[in-house]
Amino acid sequence: MLLEKLKKESLQARKDKDQIKASLLSTVLSQVKTIAIDDGHREPNDQDVIQVVKKFLKSIEENIELGKQGKLSQEAYEQAQKEKEILLEFLPKQLSEEEIREIIKNSGAKNIGEAMKYLKEHYPDQYDGKTASKIAKEVLG
Repeated sequence: MLLEKLKKESLQARKDKDQIKASLLSTVLSQVKTIAIDDGHREPNDQDVIQVVKKFLKSIEENIELGKQGKLSQEAYEQAQKEKEILLEFLPKQLSEEEIREIIKNSGAKNIGEAMKYLKEHYPDQYDGKTASKIAKEVLG
């Protein structure tokens, strides 16, 4: 489903002559296909899309941080923000810090490892690992 959305959005961006979106999505799509090929010439899937989008978002977040520090041109900073908005559409709804806190409290986990395992099993790709770990330390520590 995400893969189809990615293909459709990429095509639409090219039709709309949205160069930033078209370039970004075609690069993401290319990376997704590369992962599938490298993993035994299989068909790409939604998990591949999520993996690539998360990797791209990490890099974009770093650029946004540089922009906030004034170490990036205004144009590059704005482009990074637009790219982040575009890519967030391809991730499952992310849990808020409060939602993560409640999940951990109600999980029955006795330590951080159990809490992280519970999140991974029941809420894959719906949280930021660093944030979840920090919250788990607060709740269980």
